[in-house]
Amino acid sequence: MEIDSHPRPEDRPYRVGAGDIAVQVRRRITGGDLLNGERLPPERAFAEQFGVSRGTVRDALRRLEEGGFVEKRPGSGTYVCFSEVETSSIARSTSPLELIDTRFALEPQIVRLAVLNATERALAKAARALEVMERNEADADAFAAGDETFHLALAECTRNAMLVWITERVSEVRNNAEWARMRQITLSRAMIRRYNAQHRAVFDAVRTRNAEQAARAMKAHLDLARKSLVDAASS
Repeated sequence: MEIDSHPRPEDRPYRVGAGDIAVQVRRRITGGDLLNGERLPPERAFAEQFGVSRGTVRDALRRLEEGGFVEKRPGSGTYVCFSEVETSSIARSTSPLELIDTRFALEPQIVRLAVLNATERALAKAARALEVMERNEADADAFAAGDETFHLALAECTRNAMLVWITERVSEVRNNAEWARMRQITLSRAMIRRYNAQHRAVFDAVRTRNAEQAARAMKAHLDLARKSLVDAASS
């Protein structure tokens, strides 16, 4: 099994840690590259590939085991024990309002951490996504794609593998049928323009390293999104 030992290009040297290894394995599991019941390489192979100690590898495997992605079988090795059925079920059953409430709990802290940890390369990815959204005020689908990339890029700016993984799960929910239907109802050109202004405010605050301003801007953005969903649901 080949796993990218440099999961995030950085502008300065970055030491691979247990979280980086865990997120790479987790992505291969949830993406279907590693199947339920498949045996993982031994700790020694992971350590050599990533240039880390076996203790770091054991920490990564422990995180995966606690998350329900792998199980250790004494005398045999570590095996994938993840089924995507439960994750897919949650993605399908989560309502747009439940998703917004989850984002309220998550994204203001994400932008605070982005202020502390973002590199210029990571900020450039968010800037490109912002430009896509601003070019597509008349195209709800293109805007939505840029929006998803923008929020994921902010998570990547944190350099926190777990937050990136959680944001990817949020993106899965945003692609369910109910969310897609609400998107068509709520994403008028005027609303997209307002969202773009808010995204720009979030990005500018992160870029200028103002953590509390970034968190306030994100909360204002999520407030508007929630109000839009409530109005659409009650109409």
